Amino acid sequence: MDEQLESRIRFLREANTETMPHSERGLLDHLLGTRQLLVDWGARPALCDAGLFHSVYGTEHYEPKAISLTMRANLQRLIGEEAELLAWLFCIMRRETFDQNLGRDSGFSIQHRSTGELLPLTAAQFHDLVTLTFANTLEAFPRLSRSVRRNCRNYLRPFRNIVISGAQCAFDRFNTQWWEFWR
Repeated sequence: MDEQLESRIRFLREANTETMPHSERGLLDHLLGTRQLLVDWGARPALCDAGLFHSVYGTEHYEPKAISLTMRANLQRLIGEEAELLAWLFCIMRRETFDQNLGRDSGFSIQHRSTGELLPLTAAQFHDLVTLTFANTLEAFPRLSRSVRRNCRNYLRPFRNIVISGAQCAFDRFNTQWWEFWR
């Protein structure tokens, strides 16, 4: 393991992510798994770093906060401004407003879930957040109930063609088998 990754993991351990539950594991395990998927899919380093910290501020669907938003500058110094911004956007967005970007070529935006502020996104940020969403979901996928897996597949399916190819392949491997519908 390289020194940069070690310092990032140390930061997460100091934030007690190992003891925070997430999808039948500790949050640290989920964060590491999410990052590893992004690495395996060939995502660029800033997106992989965002994956390692994608829910540390809490999200709409994962409320525990490993670190306070007042620590954003510390995290920016640790992983860089671009990676921290992606992690922050992932944490603060209202998912419904993120989903409304599907099918757009421009004018991407999300709504801050606490303040209601509309935040513009670049096309690259939107696509990065889609890839991050796939990594976050597919990392936990094997530990989810059948009905939740079905809901996750249905949610991700419309985004499949705009995500990076490694995520497309991973999603396709988790595609529903015909016999799952009859159980």
